[in-house]
Amino acid sequence: MPQPSPLKRRRTKIVATLGPATSRPEAIAELIASGVDVFRLNMSHGSAETHRELAERVRQAAREASEMVAILVDLCGPKIRVGKFVGGGIDLAQGSSVTVTTRDQLGAGAVIPSRFAELPSSVRVGDRILLDDGQLELRVTGISGEDVACSVEHGGRLTDHKGMNFPDTTLDVGALTDKDRADARLALSLGADMIALSFVRDASDVEELRAMLPVESRLPIVAKIERAEALANIEPILASADAIMVARGDLGVEMPPESIPGAQDELVELGRRCGKPVIIATQMLDSMLRNPRPTRAEAVDVAHAVKSGADAVMLSGETAVGPHAAAAVRMMDRIVRHTEGRLWQAGAFASLAIPRPTEGIARDDAFSRAVTQLSRDLGVRMVLVVSRGGRSGLVVSASRPAAPVVAASADLGVCRFLKLCWGVVPVLVAPAEIDQPVPMLRRLAHDLGLAEPGETGLIVRGFQEDVRDSEPSVTVVTV
Repeated sequence: MPQPSPLKRRRTKIVATLGPATSRPEAIAELIASGVDVFRLNMSHGSAETHRELAERVRQAAREASEMVAILVDLCGPKIRVGKFVGGGIDLAQGSSVTVTTRDQLGAGAVIPSRFAELPSSVRVGDRILLDDGQLELRVTGISGEDVACSVEHGGRLTDHKGMNFPDTTLDVGALTDKDRADARLALSLGADMIALSFVRDASDVEELRAMLPVESRLPIVAKIERAEALANIEPILASADAIMVARGDLGVEMPPESIPGAQDELVELGRRCGKPVIIATQMLDSMLRNPRPTRAEAVDVAHAVKSGADAVMLSGETAVGPHAAAAVRMMDRIVRHTEGRLWQAGAFASLAIPRPTEGIARDDAFSRAVTQLSRDLGVRMVLVVSRGGRSGLVVSASRPAAPVVAASADLGVCRFLKLCWGVVPVLVAPAEIDQPVPMLRRLAHDLGLAEPGETGLIVRGFQEDVRDSEPSVTVVTV
């Protein structure tokens, strides 16, 4: 079987989480050299000062490497956890009885403390309580005051501060906590390029966060899809958010495992239909937390995300605390490039085209589809998108054209957000160049090594947030 050649420019982006294993300037520089497009700062760990230092180091390393690199601040959200135990943990025997209490006490014996004060009023008899990412399972048998009696359905060792999930319960818990509000203000002071909101339930959660951000900041919001409720409300969430993250950790606890692949594929397709980037996250190369190479199943998982048309794939603990952080990024880069090489060989990414809807098609979608088909028919070497606010870059990227999408903007924030998008090469240009797209295309084609004299490029511009204001146009240019 002939092996396809990896593409010169990778289309699917890589998001990597920073942590103790990658906090040093030289480690960050190595991650950039290995292929990281976006760095994630996880507000669940570390102090404000730690995150400030990391952000400064990312900016410095990016300048030294002459690379466009974005920073994503990921808010904790209302993660519900157990409390602390005498000795650090207890063993839960299958079939035994335990009490989950909201009283302020240490856990011991058959008592599990919880930090969730509303627990007794939220659950019902028969509901499941999952602990430690679903490794342990309780069933509610009774409720009395501050205590919830449970039987142990699946036992094991339970240690301090492990997470609690409630797949059968609708919790009246907002997505934005006091800590999140403080961390959002921190994100603004750091000059973050996007902010992720955890445990989104519906569009109102996204709007609550947006309302507290200064309008002039225009900080893009990434809605993390990790609750079953979010799937039921996904269309309004997509309308409110700027991007979504398929956070398969908690989502995989709230849903049966067999449902996750289909949900992931549907979220990718919905995101692309709306022109909103989609990040696939959690456990992509999890075994590299321990080993220098991933499992074959993990390689297939990454490849599946690429073949489904996801904008980005993400590494969490692999780069935050793992001993093989840079190797994990290089491995992900290799898997993505190899998979994209096959997609290119099979038809210049034609397999990633979104199926045409059965009832009509929006004007912007129709135009972007036409641009994508033109890119294949003419064998163009680059698609130059002139993007003041980012919308043109998002729309063209979502249709997955054959050639790299060079997004030229005079706004640094727009450029960094577009770094998350499939196939987009963001370039910061002088405002005066925006109105001279033809000479700009020829200059960028040469500077980026994308086209030789006599080859063809496209210039696309005119998409607006309000489709009623859109006046898209395409120009065919000989380099």
